[in-house]
Amino acid sequence: MEEVDLDLRDKILKRQKNDDNQIFKNSKVSILGCGGLGSNVAMILARAGIGEIYLYDFDKVEYSNLNRQNYKISDIGKEKVLATKKIIEETIPYTKIHAKNMFLDEKNMDEIVENTDYFIEAFDNKESKVMAFDYFSKKENKFLFTASGMAGLGDISDIMVKKINNITMVGDFKSDANKDGLYLAYVSIMASLEALECLKKIRKDYYGR
Repeated sequence: MEEVDLDLRDKILKRQKNDDNQIFKNSKVSILGCGGLGSNVAMILARAGIGEIYLYDFDKVEYSNLNRQNYKISDIGKEKVLATKKIIEETIPYTKIHAKNMFLDEKNMDEIVENTDYFIEAFDNKESKVMAFDYFSKKENKFLFTASGMAGLGDISDIMVKKINNITMVGDFKSDANKDGLYLAYVSIMASLEALECLKKIRKDYYGR
């Protein structure tokens, strides 16, 4: 990545609180999956000023991803982590992106867990979501932000935020992608909520309240 104008970050983030900008600059977040949730959360966190983001996914961009995932036609066939990294670096060049093309399961979670304290669950299958929930429920000093129920053109009043110890869950907890379909208008709400809850937790941990 080319050398970045040191003033560029301040110029881009001038509408945010300076104290928050400094906190986020020194923060690291891992995103587990770069699909409809992850590719959008990654951009939201980068735009907020998160200093380092770790991306994990094993998949490649397909045409059916383009209705809700943060990719372009020219990204078809590319590894999702590399495509997301490139898009962020072209938009928000001061965020350091670590792109890891790998399939995550209970056998290799220990390899990645020490990189950051904050983790966005953005898997697209139930088994991986359950795995992440079970894994982080035993890691009280790590914080997971997960989503369940983001299908269809749902009712905003059905969306909830639930917290169980170190795990924050967002979603309507009932919609079914196979039955209701997936639309960016609804998926992006969950992505924004995951990012929002993560940013709030980072700030809360910094101030200790």
